[in-house]
Amino acid sequence: MYDRGKIVAFNDIFKYIPKTVVARDLGKKVDRFNKLISKVGGFTLDDLALIGKFCDLEDAIIFELAIKEYTNQKKNKPQNTK
Repeated sequence: MYDRGKIVAFNDIFKYIPKTVVARDLGKKVDRFNKLISKVGGFTLDDLALIGKFCDLEDAIIFELAIKEYTNQKKNKPQNTK
């Protein structure tokens, strides 16, 4: 799917692979996994590498997708107004 341009961001992966399956394979509870997806910066490099392995993606590609997602989440994060 990555090669076909269907996966361009980290969260696109979960259009094709159920989150519950990935969470189980990572040894995480689904609630915790959903929180990590919403704040991708909380994933460890090992977690990301394992997700990449599940998807047949090289480490560099999965890390690139995670960085894009992280940057997008950071950009769209509501600003703290004091």
